[in-house]
Amino acid sequence: MYLKKLKLMNFRNYDTLDIELDQHINIFVGDNAQGKTNILESIYFLSRGKSFRNNNSDLIGWSHENSFAEGVFIKKNYDENIKISISKDDTIENTAVFINAKKIKARSDLYGKIMMVNFTPEDLSIIKDGPENRRKFIDNELLNIKPVHGRLLKDYARTLKQRNELLKNIWKDPSLKSTIEIWNEQLISYGKKIIVNRIIFLQKLNKISRKIHKILTDDQEELKLYYISNLIKNHEDMDNIEKIFKESLESSFDNDIKKGYTSIGPHLDDIKININDFDSKVFGSQGQQRTCALSLKLSQLELISEETGEVAIVLLDDVMSELDSSRQKRLIEFFRNSQVIITCTDTNFLNSIQTESKKIYTIYQGKIINNENN
Repeated sequence: MYLKKLKLMNFRNYDTLDIELDQHINIFVGDNAQGKTNILESIYFLSRGKSFRNNNSDLIGWSHENSFAEGVFIKKNYDENIKISISKDDTIENTAVFINAKKIKARSDLYGKIMMVNFTPEDLSIIKDGPENRRKFIDNELLNIKPVHGRLLKDYARTLKQRNELLKNIWKDPSLKSTIEIWNEQLISYGKKIIVNRIIFLQKLNKISRKIHKILTDDQEELKLYYISNLIKNHEDMDNIEKIFKESLESSFDNDIKKGYTSIGPHLDDIKININDFDSKVFGSQGQQRTCALSLKLSQLELISEETGEVAIVLLDDVMSELDSSRQKRLIEFFRNSQVIITCTDTNFLNSIQTESKKIYTIYQGKIINNENN
């Protein structure tokens, strides 16, 4: 899979953009704050229907009231034309998504259409920060190979919010206690599927990421991933998630009323990432943590290929400058079968890398002022 054409109008600092990309390597170079990341954001936006940075309304260029991004994606068996328009009237935002000129009802219909793996310097937060980032990582990557997971997350979040609101009302009016059961049933129904999806995905990811991490570290480090659930403690519990979830909600009910929120469920789970059997978050150096994050991200390429038969598009946002020349070379080698779209402030990293065909775009204040083909 690759992106053949990209068109933008009033998107961030781009009044207009209409380019044809190279099937292999595309490099957008320029100083900071010129609009390089906006290119990657527009491509990601076409695959998810949302920005990876802000609200969709923030994508509309300054002083404009509407915007659009459009891409022609060449896939294994057919092409996909995706166009997303955004308009705003006062504080109201409207986003319309079209696939092959046909308007779709829900943004979630985009999931699984365009395979994409996004690398940013902030990926280090997968290791360093709290459980929310690790849950977000695994849920977001699951959308590539299991689009229905997005609907489960949305339904679970809606049910969780309603249950939490009821808990607060029960604190004021205990007669409402009997109404909690319907929300428990829905929370269990959605929650158990989320847990199973995550664990199965992590098992596959564990195998692939361990192999990749050994390559990146010259066989010096072994990476292991563990799913940390507040409900299940061992493999046998997998067959009884529904029962365990129900009993846990019932036993924590009184305490949840006092707290005003649900203290049990997959919305609080975590992933433990070990290097040589030590917790990388606690004991890993920054270099080790960065390599862990790269291994996890790189694993997506192989997993997506295995599960879907498609080769994912790779977005690299100012990542090369974070790596030494050896890791730069290895990273590009991993992408030999993928279309890679890179942002950077200089192209020095190309000196030590043998590349295939490529295009280099120089960006200045939201405009392409130079385009080199090779």
